[in-house]
Amino acid sequence: VASGFPDSRTCLLHQKLQMLNVCMERRTLRDGGLPFAMRSTGPTAAAAAPTDQSDEEFFDCSDDEQESGATGRLSRLGNMLLVSSDEPLYIPVTQEPVPKTEDQLEDDAEVMLKLGPGSELCTQMMSASLLSDMESFKAANPAGQLEDFIRWYSPRDWIEDEPVDEQDPFGRKGHLSARMLIPGNTWQTVWEGARAIPARRQKRLFDDTREAEKVLHFLESRTIGQIAQLTMATLFHVGVLTLTANATPERAVVPAFDELIDRMTAACCRLSRESWTSGSGAASGPGRANSQTKYEQQLLAEMMQLECIVTQARSLRRKLFAAPGESSSVDAEKLLQGLLQSHETDLPEGASSAIAGRLMVLFAEAKRAANEQSDQQTKGGNSLPDPIEKQFTLRLSGNTVSKGAGTPQFLRAILMPQEFRLCGAFSRNTTFY
Repeated sequence: VASGFPDSRTCLLHQKLQMLNVCMERRTLRDGGLPFAMRSTGPTAAAAAPTDQSDEEFFDCSDDEQESGATGRLSRLGNMLLVSSDEPLYIPVTQEPVPKTEDQLEDDAEVMLKLGPGSELCTQMMSASLLSDMESFKAANPAGQLEDFIRWYSPRDWIEDEPVDEQDPFGRKGHLSARMLIPGNTWQTVWEGARAIPARRQKRLFDDTREAEKVLHFLESRTIGQIAQLTMATLFHVGVLTLTANATPERAVVPAFDELIDRMTAACCRLSRESWTSGSGAASGPGRANSQTKYEQQLLAEMMQLECIVTQARSLRRKLFAAPGESSSVDAEKLLQGLLQSHETDLPEGASSAIAGRLMVLFAEAKRAANEQSDQQTKGGNSLPDPIEKQFTLRLSGNTVSKGAGTPQFLRAILMPQEFRLCGAFSRNTTFY
């Protein structure tokens, strides 16, 4: 499983396992252990292990912090100073971002849609991380204002004025953007309600224990079939890639090979972006059944058809061409493509060629299998099966320049078991007659 936060580009099962890894790593860090990436089993593990087994999450305050009453400072933000004083602007120690899986993001979006954009609960859900960062910033910069927070948190919303005082090169001459000056906006409301609390004393935004229990309950409450459905998009992606790789040698003879692959890839990508967490439950319900039906109807049938055509091409190549070099020629590829398209095609060397003899054997075997005849009855030699249609063509042509000569004539007779047709084209020389 890939490390890091849950990747929404992967299937939901992979995201859940990533979330479980994140929870375990957060718990390990809180207990004073090393991150997974820094662990080792060699002799350097003991040297890399921390000597301080304290439960404190951050370091103690420095002397400057104790004098100013500030806590939770990480480092200075360059040479920048606060807007209203000459104190340096410090970057605070903040809480880690909150990881979320795809179904959690959809649940949050659904709750916010039901509550509406103006509800207080919706504002609290959207500004929970912002409130934590503002409280950490106030703890690290007791004399800081909203303008100072914006300069660090969202520099694009701080518009610097024209330099009028060269003795103050700290970027303090400026103003907030238009959206920050709207009365009663979320940033101003959250800033007024934020208190100076360092990150280590705040309520955790991410409860790793509870989230890990959610993941375990999610996995325990599903059957093997429902777990397999979570990987449906990944399995079809792998199926398309495998089919493309294995069918590449037959690319030249399979009709419209590139178009079929492109259409299947586009359908697979489109279906994988559809929600599989809708319906009555995260792994079951009408929404999920509908998605599975779409995979079967829009993608599985085309994959089976292309696989069948590729298998037919390989079978014809192996049966008609004895040497490997024969099947790679231009005439051989043209013959295979014509046979796969069910069109009439000419044999490269005519009816007396070795390929024609192998075709006769194939027709004889097909006829023997259809009529369930024994080997003794067909011992006399290979013969073509009974034709389904016979055509007889009569042509007459002459020199139309000389007076009295005949003009081109054409007559075709088509004979089938239940049908008989005559087609003719007759002309007359109107110059001399």
